[in-house]
Amino acid sequence: MRTQKSRGRTGLVAGLVFLMGVGALAAPDAGRLSLEAPPLVVEYLERWFEVFPSRATAAGWHARDAELEDLSAERLAGWVEFNRRTVERSEVALAGDDLSLDDRLDLGLLAARARRVVFDYDVLDRPGRYPLYWSGLLSNATVLLLVREDVPREERLAAVASRARQIPRLAAQAREALAAGDRSRIAPEHAAMAARQAKSSARFYREGFERAGDESHRERLAAAGSEAAAALEELAVFLEELAATAGGSPRLGADYAESFRLKTGVETPVAEVLARAELALAAKRRETAAYGRGVWERYFPDRPVPLADRDVVAALFDRVAADRAGDVDEFVEDYRQLIAASLDFVRERDLMTLPEPLTLWTGRSPSYFIGQSVGGVYSAGPFAPEGAETLLFLPTPPSSATPEQRDGFFRDFNHHFNTMITPHEVIPGHYLQLKMAARHPRKARALLGDGVYIEGWGTFCERLMLDLGWGDPLARLAHLKKQLENIARAIVDVRVHTEEMSREEVIRFVRDEALQDAQFAANMWRRAITSSPQLTYYFLGYDQVWGHYEETQRRLGEDFDLKTFLDGMMAMGPVPVAEYRRLTARSRARG
Repeated sequence: MRTQKSRGRTGLVAGLVFLMGVGALAAPDAGRLSLEAPPLVVEYLERWFEVFPSRATAAGWHARDAELEDLSAERLAGWVEFNRRTVERSEVALAGDDLSLDDRLDLGLLAARARRVVFDYDVLDRPGRYPLYWSGLLSNATVLLLVREDVPREERLAAVASRARQIPRLAAQAREALAAGDRSRIAPEHAAMAARQAKSSARFYREGFERAGDESHRERLAAAGSEAAAALEELAVFLEELAATAGGSPRLGADYAESFRLKTGVETPVAEVLARAELALAAKRRETAAYGRGVWERYFPDRPVPLADRDVVAALFDRVAADRAGDVDEFVEDYRQLIAASLDFVRERDLMTLPEPLTLWTGRSPSYFIGQSVGGVYSAGPFAPEGAETLLFLPTPPSSATPEQRDGFFRDFNHHFNTMITPHEVIPGHYLQLKMAARHPRKARALLGDGVYIEGWGTFCERLMLDLGWGDPLARLAHLKKQLENIARAIVDVRVHTEEMSREEVIRFVRDEALQDAQFAANMWRRAITSSPQLTYYFLGYDQVWGHYEETQRRLGEDFDLKTFLDGMMAMGPVPVAEYRRLTARSRARG
């Protein structure tokens, strides 16, 4: 696995031949997508990629790389109507009794996605009510084309320039949609966040975009970037004015229950989910304190154990944070070593069947992304070439951070947190999960995957690896701290949207009840009002995956084989955990 080689990203497009003219870059008639799936699923993906070309690029299908979303009111209305018909047609297909298991799984994921789209556009009116809908599309317009290298560089750079020149049109469509929207439903908080995002993107296009090419291309890149920057700056002014006049709430209120049901697939009433999460948080605090008392003497041999559970946990969490990097280079190297060690750990114990070769690149994002955050995992999509790399751009403090802010960053992303989170994010967590999903014969599952299962798998991998001997007690404490955060996320998400929980109440709750640091507490408020109900996925998904794991162990007893179980959890791809339970039940019935 290639985690340390230099990819030369600061000179990403050096020596390229710059191709001019949007007309010359028009996407070829690629025909139907080549994938194994019911025709209705293929039709949906083709239409999705037509309406949202950036999603085609993310999937590794490059026929539309030169295009950028064209989201006029008419096109958006057509997209919603197409999804409405897809719901009806998929429900008819699912009612048939001659479907194979694979077709049923694909159609089930499709129906779930189409229902969510109809709800988001018809009920929530995202284009007319959520400024972040637009700023998110604009900020990601060229990122994947710049960082991924699974097409020839000449084509990629040409497509980047083409998309940049189309940003003014998309920014104008954003203003039109939001101006036509009901300002009494637009949250000032969302408009202010979107304005900041538009400004950051504008700075990238004005100051960093031209640096993506060598000297011979910079003048042309600068011209395209200047047009994009001007449009984004104009949009930012509009959004700031919108923030000053909008009167809506960032809370979903009465719409939350249906949003939660459609996006999590959980039919349990929200009030019951909240009550269960509150009990789980109290139990996890007790578990954390009990574990802390058990290892206290190892880390504080000359200090008596405090009487209060909260004091035990606070002291040990401070000890966890004490082992941290002093600068970005040390931080990156820590991650690289941990990833290599986790791979050795999995291989030595033969825990899973690994999809060789493992192509992961780990490092910082390219320096030309001035003002724009591109941290995270950029997986090779299901249509990417076999050897395409997955990119892990590590989060790093901004260059403008004060010494105190930099130290606070490394305190939160300390060595033991990194040790604990590596199995979640990389191996055997999301990297492995998404790579295997991309290689799955049914490629649609990598595109329509169940979010609760995906996050549940990552969180399950944290606990499993620790139980198998990965990490030391401080890594276990970092995991317990993360579990407290995950449970608090679910509680906060429900309370913010259904109980009018304020920002101040969120921060106080997360710090006092979930025992988290101030940065995590503030971030939880932002995520609750911008990405609901995604915050609930961690608690729900872990509960589902770990529950299935324990249930399988109990049922099989001495016949339980961990590798068989873990490989089995990859067999159908990222479908709801309930489908894995059904598969197990069918196997048991046949046996």
